[in-house]
Amino acid sequence: MEYLILGAIGIILVVFLFYRNKQGNKKKQLGEIQSSWGKPKLDSFDFNRISKYADIVNTEKFHRLSGQTTEDIDFYGLFEFIDRTSSKVGQQYLFKKLIEPTHNTVDPSESLIKLFTGDKQLRESIQIELSKLNNSGAYYITTLLKDKLLEKPRWFNLLILDFVILISLLILSVKFPVLILVLILFLTLNMFLHYWNKNNTFQFLRSFPQLNNLINVSKVLVKKGDEFSDKKIEESISDLKSFQQKVFLINLTIDNGIKSELSFVATYLIELIKAFFLVEVFALYRITKELESKKSSIQNLFNYVGHIDTAISIASLRAGNEKTCLPKFISAKKELILKNLYHPLIEDCVKNNLTITNKSILITGSNMSGKSTFLRSLIINSILAQTIYTCFADEFTSPILKQFSSIRIDDDLFDGKSYYFQEVEIMAKLIAQVESADQNLFVLDEVFKGTNTIERIASAKAILSYLNRNENIVIVATHDIELADMLAQEYDLYHFTETVENKALHFDHTIKSGQLKTRNAIKILELSNYPADVIKEAQEISSSLGAWPQIP
Repeated sequence: MEYLILGAIGIILVVFLFYRNKQGNKKKQLGEIQSSWGKPKLDSFDFNRISKYADIVNTEKFHRLSGQTTEDIDFYGLFEFIDRTSSKVGQQYLFKKLIEPTHNTVDPSESLIKLFTGDKQLRESIQIELSKLNNSGAYYITTLLKDKLLEKPRWFNLLILDFVILISLLILSVKFPVLILVLILFLTLNMFLHYWNKNNTFQFLRSFPQLNNLINVSKVLVKKGDEFSDKKIEESISDLKSFQQKVFLINLTIDNGIKSELSFVATYLIELIKAFFLVEVFALYRITKELESKKSSIQNLFNYVGHIDTAISIASLRAGNEKTCLPKFISAKKELILKNLYHPLIEDCVKNNLTITNKSILITGSNMSGKSTFLRSLIINSILAQTIYTCFADEFTSPILKQFSSIRIDDDLFDGKSYYFQEVEIMAKLIAQVESADQNLFVLDEVFKGTNTIERIASAKAILSYLNRNENIVIVATHDIELADMLAQEYDLYHFTETVENKALHFDHTIKSGQLKTRNAIKILELSNYPADVIKEAQEISSSLGAWPQIP
């Protein structure tokens, strides 16, 4: 009796300690969620995995940012700042959302964002649930959305005959012991097939358990209230119920990061039984075949969880120290209104105002004066307006646009292309968009820097006039002052400038209306202590060529 009492006390103690440990972990997790609210992640980012969902799911889309534009705006650095998701599913969903601006003028996430902003307890409970999908294995759920998961070998149907013979031998060997020798032969064969199949099983080592987690998380979220209730999601969960039942046969021995509570001996015996009767082989091919027919249900759950997690991420972004606003969308016309616009990745970035009406914009300015930063600020906020409906400004009013850019171009030495040919190819892609039915935003930093002055100016004028057709909006920065007069009827002129104080250049990085009246290239040489003879000759040649005056 005493042993029973001691045993009962021991069990109670173990259960208590387990409960305390679980509560402690939950409290720690909640503390981390609360401390990270409104702040960027400190995680490392594996974009090869993060981008998989956007690459695999080829749904109809309004626009996808080109490789050139993602390079121009440092898209990956921007994503690292924007991303506040709690799960890998949400992270992949957010990546697809950011790289594919939409034509919708209403944000479908806005009601959820407001809910999560106002209800901290609900939001944190959902974040804890979402964190169950924060294991790196959750990245592999997207692999289950491929058209073909696993190809059956031609001889697969022979395995059914193998199974029938094996069962027959087991029964007959009771009466005819000599058949045990044949039985051992078949068991050896099946053991070989079982471990041969492990190569197939390995590719689903992460995706199957994480899909199971996705289903379970969806089950919890769909019961969180009317805002989360969705009949289509409930149907998708029901549709994948048989997967959860079958995957258990494989998960008994798959190391998915959670150690089995079964003892080593029991685990090994189960593995033998599965090998002898080809349980895992049959289960794997049945599961993959079933999932191929249920991709829509998997994607429904993926989008459902990703949408919720992304809404929390946007709420966290807006709760940060950075000033943000909701964009205002207008009908298609050549118009933009930007108030206190700034670049979110630049600390203490100077804010700028700009109103575009009927004309495009040509910006001149000295080196280092802020032209490129302004261009990036503008296109980044245009993209964010049509993805997460959050802009870093006091006001951002714009028509729905497709964003294209040519700001940062490098010599492609491996392909043997010169800088000029790189520019030609990029510009050709922009020109191809001019006559499309949609309104475009073209953001350019210089046009044809890689060729001689006369042909550069002539080509730039022709191209900028062509890009400006219809209701397209072109924002271009240039050092070629000659373009200002050539494009005066089509482009309004703006500039960035600087002052000299205590023999040093000072930039206010503020865009100003009108034409630039000074240049600073020779002045920078002077401030860098170049010989007086060099400075004098450069100024004389500049004057003889009809250049504008330098900064005094």
